[in-house]
Amino acid sequence: MASRQVKLAVLALIGILTLTLSIALAGKETEKDVTIDQVPAAVKATILKEAGTNTIEEIEEVSKDGKVIYYEAEWKTGGKEIEITVDPKGKLLSKEIEEDDDDDDDDDDD
Repeated sequence: MASRQVKLAVLALIGILTLTLSIALAGKETEKDVTIDQVPAAVKATILKEAGTNTIEEIEEVSKDGKVIYYEAEWKTGGKEIEITVDPKGKLLSKEIEEDDDDDDDDDDD
């Protein structure tokens, strides 16, 4: 009898842990580095139009719940860092311009 209660308690605990983990992971955004040739044609056109002749340093595909929600692209020009956000259909959502301080402050310790 006690063995059955222990098994039920363990199963209940596993269920609670599984539910907690799935709730914690739900809605989490994930980022993946991609190349200009890996993004949809409309996104590529917008990024290339905005970047002009500047070298694109990074493109990230941002997903939520397995669905791409936007792309971010970065480059430098004239002492400034430019970052744009583009939706999957190629619409420019935002453009940020910051002074380029030449510090790699992306908090990577490698």
